[in-house]
Amino acid sequence: MRKLTASDQMLLQTGRYDLDDDGKPKLRYTAIDPMDRYVRCVCRNPDCWTNDLRPVREHMQAIIQAILSCGYRGLIDGGRNPWSGTVYALHMAVSIEDVFVDPSYIDESESALYCRPAWEYDEEQREQSSKYVAALSIFNFTWMAYEAAIENALGPKYSNDKVPVQARKFFKNADEQFWNAVLAFKGSYRVAKQISSRIPDLQGDIELIETKYGLTGAAAAAELVRIFRNHIFHGKDSTPLWGGLANVSHFYATTRLLLMLIQNLLLLKARDTESDIPLSLVIEEKDYKPARFLLLNLHRPEAQWPPNSTR
Repeated sequence: MRKLTASDQMLLQTGRYDLDDDGKPKLRYTAIDPMDRYVRCVCRNPDCWTNDLRPVREHMQAIIQAILSCGYRGLIDGGRNPWSGTVYALHMAVSIEDVFVDPSYIDESESALYCRPAWEYDEEQREQSSKYVAALSIFNFTWMAYEAAIENALGPKYSNDKVPVQARKFFKNADEQFWNAVLAFKGSYRVAKQISSRIPDLQGDIELIETKYGLTGAAAAAELVRIFRNHIFHGKDSTPLWGGLANVSHFYATTRLLLMLIQNLLLLKARDTESDIPLSLVIEEKDYKPARFLLLNLHRPEAQWPPNSTR
């Protein structure tokens, strides 16, 4: 077995690394490992609707590129700096690769110095808390992107209401072309609703979305994310800081739905969806597609895009 270097020892002290068979540090986990686990089915059914989904970070990247392309072609306001609040927040979210959290920072017992079970417990809590904080951070940045997209897309309309309510009212009165055309939008709403409904504090409000208010489609999705965000913002969520596993499925399922809603707002706001736009402004060999086709397919891997179609 090779001799550990000073760098190796520093890595091992983080708690993220074990030694492989050759005595080299290998990463045990990153805080964002669970990101796609809850929004990609493992049924292996070739017809499963989740096969139509990009990984979450790739979806964020595709939306950023589409916003920049739409601005470049004059389909939305802002020119080469369109929807800057949305681009900024999504850029922050997509940039997160790992998070380190140490709940034992405020532990004054020093039990981990003398007791191996206590040390192992602290290590487990670092892992679970790191995964929770990563999911929370990604959700929060995506929420910021969503609110900025609402403000850019709606302008002064519905300005007497809070921003998330504006989106719900807008979607209720808007053409449901996105909801009807994108199967993965319906599936993403269903998954986010199912996971969020497991939280006792949210069950009553979620039931009212359809039973009392009669919301469907993107309007129902907008109300679901609003309810979920308020739950998080008011500190009602269960965290792993004092023991237990990190519950992050609700964050990632809602993040995926927020990305779908931003995609929908971009489609509805684009001035000329038949105009061709590039997939990326930084790739030299630009591949131009009709804007409507591109915006309806941002959530899908390019290899699965239908040929010569607007759906």
